[in-house]
Amino acid sequence: MVALVAAGVAPAAQARAGPRPAADPVPVLAIELHAPMMSYRAYVRQLLGTLQAQLGTLSARLTAGDVAGGESAWLAAHLSWLRIGQDDGAYGAFGDIGRQIDGNAAGLVHGTADPAFTGFHRVELDLWARGDLAAATADASTLARRVRRLAARPLAEALPMNPTGLSTWTLRAHEILEDALRDSLSGDDEYGSGTALASVTADVAATREMLTLLAPALDPRAPRVVGRARRQLVAVDRAVQATRVAGDWVALDRVSLAARQRVDAAVGGALETLAPIPDVLQVLGGS
Repeated sequence: MVALVAAGVAPAAQARAGPRPAADPVPVLAIELHAPMMSYRAYVRQLLGTLQAQLGTLSARLTAGDVAGGESAWLAAHLSWLRIGQDDGAYGAFGDIGRQIDGNAAGLVHGTADPAFTGFHRVELDLWARGDLAAATADASTLARRVRRLAARPLAEALPMNPTGLSTWTLRAHEILEDALRDSLSGDDEYGSGTALASVTADVAATREMLTLLAPALDPRAPRVVGRARRQLVAVDRAVQATRVAGDWVALDRVSLAARQRVDAAVGGALETLAPIPDVLQVLGGS
């Protein structure tokens, strides 16, 4: 059961996994989250602009035959994408195009050979596992086109301000890091680059942004949650950075057991604190 008192959550705002609270949390009016959502849209728009520039650099490096430069550019772009909020971007809010940009091969009939396996992880496989520069160049070009198409769409469609859309959005405060544990730290998203732990740093940044945006609504309802969660995210960052060797990222299977346990413990602690947030921020009229 989530340690609600330690996390600073009022008894009325318990985690979904815990017993039903004695009193319901104070509902959040949708209008309270309008300004935070507008700020989040601006945050996403800025990241998409940065991402397009980084993918231009990736394509230029690959076209020039610069494999090392291409790998570096791929990582920078991938981390920008993840800062929007884990793999398929905003947790499925972008629909099929989000999965095309950063979906993995899980569930595909032909695995990594399936035509539906595209995007960042396809380029990753091309570069690190297969050493196929021509394929990486072509797949990076396809990736860039899809990101341009996504960036041209109105964000209001993917991130609506109705009660249901806002309720879904508040889940991300917990789910970003939860998916980091499930996907990145499990190795499920690994296709040769050995950058799963770098991905976690982007997930931490995305979670930190969510906390900042939701703090005005959270603080009156759960006064100590944001501060505690921020401190725990610092602990996650420190544990992850401690796994690097000479400044380089190390693949999960090369990280020592002790270092890996420190990462897992830090992530677990943060998740325990973040878990009650969606229940605390129950949007009136949401589902």
